[in-house]
Amino acid sequence: MARRILIDFETTPDDTDLNFKIWIFAEDVYRALRSNELASLPPGDVDRVSSRLVIPVRSKRRVRRTISIIDKLLSEHFLTQVALLSVTDESGQPVD
Repeated sequence: MARRILIDFETTPDDTDLNFKIWIFAEDVYRALRSNELASLPPGDVDRVSSRLVIPVRSKRRVRRTISIIDKLLSEHFLTQVALLSVTDESGQPVD
C-alpha cells in the first residue's frame, strides 16, 4: 500500500527568506528522490511549495529510506526547527 510523507513548515507568506529556503529544499528533495527512485515528487509541486510538501512514496517499505533522505536534507538546509514530518496512507489516515 502506498504512503504519503507530509512535511508541514511553520511559515507565513511574509517570511520571504524562509519561503525561499523551503523552495530550494524542495528542489533538492526532488533531485534526491528522482535519482534514488524511492518516491515521486512532481516538479509542479516543487514550484508551488509554501507551507506543506506532500511526497507520494511508491511502497510502504520505502518510507524509512525516504524519510532518512528528507531528514538529511532538512538538516543541510537548516529547516529541522520549522518542519514537521508525518506519514499517511492513501486515504489520508496517519500511520506509524
